[in-house]
Amino acid sequence: MDGFRTSDIYFAAYLKVAGAAMIGTSREGRKVTFIFEDQGPIAMRQLKGAYFADSAKVNVLSFVQAVKQMKRLTVRSSIGDE
Repeated sequence: MDGFRTSDIYFAAYLKVAGAAMIGTSREGRKVTFIFEDQGPIAMRQLKGAYFADSAKVNVLSFVQAVKQMKRLTVRSSIGDE
């Protein structure tokens, strides 16, 4: 499955809240990788840059809910990989 991939649960939650569409997960042993629709190299670089520069602006409650959702996905079977 193509797309932008990250195994960082908090970055994945941020991407979801920032509007990136999650298209699935993949699992290798205990490691879960979250897969998002690639919005192009410039858009993804801007999202990543804002997140890691601590300048990203998202709704806090939405972010907390997205973190909880990502955590649930780490214990469930992979989605989108059947």
